[in-house]
Amino acid sequence: MASTERSRLTVQQARALVAAGFRTLEERRQDVNDLNVYPVPDGDTGTNLSLTVRSVLEELQRAPADLDPAAICGCIANAALMGARGNSGVILSQMIRGAVTAFSDDAPFSESAVVSSFRLATDAAYRAVRKPVDGTMLSVLRDMAAAAEEHVGDGLDGLLETVLRAGWESVRRTPSQLKVLADAGVVDAGGFGLMLVLEGMTSGGEVHAVDPHVVDELAVSRPTKESVEAASLFTYCTSFLLSGSGLDARGFEEQLQSLGDSLLVVGDTAQLKVHVHTDEPGRVLGLGTALGMLTGIEIDNMRMQTADMAFRAREREAAEASTAEVRTQVVAVVSGAGIKELFRSLGAGPFVEGGQSMNPSAEELLQAVRLARAPAVIVLPNNKNIIMTAEQIVDLADKEVAVLPTRSIQAGLSAMVAFDRSRAAGENLEEMSRAVAEVVTGEVTRAVRDSTLNGLDIRQGAFIGLVGEEVVVSDDDLDAVVEAVAARLIDAEREIVTVIVGEGESGESARMAAERLRDLYPDVEIEVHVGGQPLYPLLLSAE
Repeated sequence: MASTERSRLTVQQARALVAAGFRTLEERRQDVNDLNVYPVPDGDTGTNLSLTVRSVLEELQRAPADLDPAAICGCIANAALMGARGNSGVILSQMIRGAVTAFSDDAPFSESAVVSSFRLATDAAYRAVRKPVDGTMLSVLRDMAAAAEEHVGDGLDGLLETVLRAGWESVRRTPSQLKVLADAGVVDAGGFGLMLVLEGMTSGGEVHAVDPHVVDELAVSRPTKESVEAASLFTYCTSFLLSGSGLDARGFEEQLQSLGDSLLVVGDTAQLKVHVHTDEPGRVLGLGTALGMLTGIEIDNMRMQTADMAFRAREREAAEASTAEVRTQVVAVVSGAGIKELFRSLGAGPFVEGGQSMNPSAEELLQAVRLARAPAVIVLPNNKNIIMTAEQIVDLADKEVAVLPTRSIQAGLSAMVAFDRSRAAGENLEEMSRAVAEVVTGEVTRAVRDSTLNGLDIRQGAFIGLVGEEVVVSDDDLDAVVEAVAARLIDAEREIVTVIVGEGESGESARMAAERLRDLYPDVEIEVHVGGQPLYPLLLSAE
């Protein structure tokens, strides 16, 4: 950003600045993710910051080229609010909303405007957080604002360099301000990510304000296994955009206060961005719908995210302890804690939560692929509705990616039995495909509507049994459906049957039905596992 720039802000300039910040953050996103330990696993900080900045860039790319400075700033602020992801993304959106108010006049890049932007950004971010904590991106921004005010008169270039150096020094100090960071041996992820964005914006996409070795030094540490396994007090990270009229941010925040923590309610009387960690996401959404319309609803299970972080920590430890080369990893789409553990025990990971009625996006799959350390990744969709989405990311990652089109959890587990991380992806695909071809699968679920199918009169709520993807039986008696499905799976050539039990009351009844199969087939090896999957009381496979 040249000190001689004094023209009115244009859409083209705004695009270039945001694109440069996004590019720098995106290149180091995994470094930021690996630092994330505070306050609880809330998605990955680097990913949340990157998606928030990307939403601003995408909105600017759609904006007309002739917008005036005030409209440009309004566009940026609105996109940041609507696109904010996670705790860190919401806080960043408030920093952006505060900062852009200083750039709507005819000299947006003057020293006074830059100093004002840091102060306004700091004030807006601190207003958004009920209990601000030092050692976070908030205190990093505050330290930069103070440095800016102390060095007015240095010229714009000199001012920016001084401010950025102050920011990096503030990041370096974060472990001394926050015990959880000191215990984990890392700097604050949000502060580190914020600095990458600002560095990119001021230097055209590169880090220049400090010696690059300093940046690398701050990013090399990794959280200890103990720190990432610390459990959150609440289970679900819940966020959404609330649109209405006469909205009261503070009033709504007070309504939500007793339902969780990490609470942020920001915006104006027409739109509020809401973020909270809670055990009652339904109540949170209900309070929101009483006030207006909800969009952009996201509910993430943080305990599963904690388990994923612990898995990555264990995997790093194993990689460091083993001389065997890890050539291939598996990204598996799973639903249910027990199912995830089954896949993990067979060497899969990272994971994407999803399945029937919960199809993940291509972006979520791509994020998981980027988490993998191996040079090659095999994706197991484990659902016919996810295969096409998975295939979209093959050419988007910076590593070899292949999709094995598994159409069920059972097929995915059979594939994992044949997986060997020390083999190349091509060899694994061959062996895993052979294993999938040899398995037959069955499922037990409930009908969601009345229908007539394959000569069966099916009533809503009745149990139905599928072999492969074909409905073969329907009955109100769960035992009868389980036995009918098992009879079609088991023959003289199939000696091993795996049964995975789902969640809830139906799952417990299904477990008892599965145990009775052992009496019906004493010569067949029947393995029963608790998968915890929703919607399907039983998943079966025979080999």
